[in-house]
Amino acid sequence: MPREIKPDGDLRFEGFASFPNSASFSPDSGMLEYSENMELNEGVATPRLGSVLAGTADSAIEYACAASSTLGDSILLWGSNQRFNCDTGLFTSVNLAAKQKARGQGYQDALTMETADTDFVAGANIIERLVTAKGDKLKFSLYSGNQPYEPDSAYLVQGTYDSIQAIEPDINAMLVFGKRSIYSVNAGLGRQANVNRMPNPQVFHQIQKISSQDGLAAKDGICRMGSQVLFMDTDGIKVVKYSGGKNAYEDGSSPITLMIQDIMDMIDPSKLTQITAASCDGRCYFTLPLLGDYNKSVVLSLNLANKNPLESVYVYPQSIDSVVSARKDGKLRLWGINYAQGKIYLLGEGTTDAGTPIVSKIRSRSYMFQSHSEKKYDDCFLSLDTKGPAEVEMNFISVNPDGKWLMDRFSANLGTAVRRALTNKKSMSGKLEIVVKSGRPCIYSIGLEASIVGKSIFSSF
Repeated sequence: MPREIKPDGDLRFEGFASFPNSASFSPDSGMLEYSENMELNEGVATPRLGSVLAGTADSAIEYACAASSTLGDSILLWGSNQRFNCDTGLFTSVNLAAKQKARGQGYQDALTMETADTDFVAGANIIERLVTAKGDKLKFSLYSGNQPYEPDSAYLVQGTYDSIQAIEPDINAMLVFGKRSIYSVNAGLGRQANVNRMPNPQVFHQIQKISSQDGLAAKDGICRMGSQVLFMDTDGIKVVKYSGGKNAYEDGSSPITLMIQDIMDMIDPSKLTQITAASCDGRCYFTLPLLGDYNKSVVLSLNLANKNPLESVYVYPQSIDSVVSARKDGKLRLWGINYAQGKIYLLGEGTTDAGTPIVSKIRSRSYMFQSHSEKKYDDCFLSLDTKGPAEVEMNFISVNPDGKWLMDRFSANLGTAVRRALTNKKSMSGKLEIVVKSGRPCIYSIGLEASIVGKSIFSSF
């Protein structure tokens, strides 16, 4: 009797890279081979929201960062020397010469030095202190203006010189990123606080090198979600878990972007330092200046609520050089900036990209039935709720022989439905691709069904 061959993957699975839906399945359950312009929320795939043009600066932009003040959140634009108010959408002129091109948490605007030092690389605000970096040196100063306190400094040389790229603060502690190393620093009170002139551990800075094999490739390629800090290294995006000076970081850890190495290899090496990142609504976003037709129009979305944080590649019709997060109407929103045209886009708004329809797609991993002969794929299925009018296509991708066939297409409001389509193709393996050309349906599951000598094998993704 012919023996039924177990497929490669789960016999039954619903939900994409999800948690808790996939908690009882193997670690590779629900992994997509490719996801474009999709959100993966609790095992349900939904096309992302669109973007709208929020305003255009007077001229091209050199650099942009978000800032907080009593006037509300805004975006500072070097090059055009303007401030864009996120609530009102108005531009005002501002002198940015005294403000450095470094992201800050506020202090009215971006980081403003009250010393003669104007060429620092990175900066941050901690309790009562402004911290800046230049080379491998951290400089601490008290900027409240109440007393002329003496500033102090700390060198991070531990084995070799490493120039500091960024500072990620946490109250009186911080992560300090170099090009080749990462440090955990707890700021001391400073020499001026040692009134008794006696040895006191709280006076001194505590510095610990937590990685000597990883570093920051782009000074703005870093974002934080809770205790997790994501950063762009030369070989991909990595994660360091950090809180209050304690860390759970493994030196030389692998990047979480290995699964999309083909996309990461498309990054223009001459523009690697231009990568920016921002966090918003439980996701981290990285701009990817890719080679070819996708140059600077791609934003990588990582959803840390999923088992696999890689969520989707967002492809926009316009170039997105930088992303920042700033509040509008009291809600934290994600903004994209086009430097050459001086345009600011509000992302995650509406159903189109400034009038251009969004095309979303997901593609399952290949189903291999582990034998040396071809199998006949009977049909494929799609379980979804259209949530209104939607235009959807279902493609079957055959491997050996290679080919791609349109199995099903509909443009309607189906409500909650399961679509089945006959493939009737013989191949060594197969994939299923779902393309959403309009609408925002909720896709619950996709799968293939194949048979061998009258026996059925189910493989649901």
